[in-house]
Amino acid sequence: WRPPYRLLFILSEKDPLATMEGFLVAYLIGSRMRIKARDSLNWLMLLRRELGLSADNCEIYDWQSDSQDDVKLLQDIDTVLLAGGEALIRHYRMMTPAHIRLIELGPKLSGIALFGQRLPPLDTILTDACLFLQQVCSSPRFIVVEDKTAAEQLYHQLQQHLDRLPLLAESDRLVQLTKARELAMHYIVQPDLGKISYSQRSGWGVTLSHSFSPELWLPKGFQIVIGSIEKNLEQAERRWPGRLQTLGYWGKQTCPQVGSFTRYCPIGSMHARPLLAPHDGFFMLSALVRFIHREDYLS
Repeated sequence: WRPPYRLLFILSEKDPLATMEGFLVAYLIGSRMRIKARDSLNWLMLLRRELGLSADNCEIYDWQSDSQDDVKLLQDIDTVLLAGGEALIRHYRMMTPAHIRLIELGPKLSGIALFGQRLPPLDTILTDACLFLQQVCSSPRFIVVEDKTAAEQLYHQLQQHLDRLPLLAESDRLVQLTKARELAMHYIVQPDLGKISYSQRSGWGVTLSHSFSPELWLPKGFQIVIGSIEKNLEQAERRWPGRLQTLGYWGKQTCPQVGSFTRYCPIGSMHARPLLAPHDGFFMLSALVRFIHREDYLS
């Protein structure tokens, strides 16, 4: 196999895990790398210095997307590792020459499944949901609980912790507040459908509902759904086909065979995917390198 001559990373600044993974993978296979970075610029520079990489072996650029020179960015590149939203992926599909390989990591969603009546320690759920302010694909967007009493108990536990959670950005808190007020009015009119609690201090919120209805969820927070785990995850698959990534579970001794997630793990470790494990169903190392068939001369 042969590593890329120069590997370009276009990764979300909100996802330090993906940035670190891409950096380390390129370092392991011996590929030159070019990284577009802004918020992660300082720690990437520090990492480059600690590993003894030259500026040519590891180029780090601070470019605004609206003033980006696409031609310069792709010069001498033969592989692009791309992670972000659908608009970003469409842009690079259009402007990348055909000889350059595109490895795409599109938007994904993750969730939590709680089986039975026993709840896990609350810290494990808070760690998975809040560690990166719910900005990475492995952050759970919903929690399916099959036992009604356990769901109500979890709702009250989270409700009591909302004020203590790390503050969301001011823009996020404004969006959260707007949606929270909308949902509060909705549940006043139809109280049997669920309920909501919101913290104006932190911006986090929690909802509890009896149906899988993402239109009634907050943009960020804890969305608890009561009911059959299998049926609710089937609805998740129908709504987001091919976009389910990590399922954190609790209450089963073995990994549950539900849904089409590409990773199953006990909650509390949803962000701790091993470096050599598959990413979104494929192996990152083998996806980046080119495999070569060589036939020796026979005398």
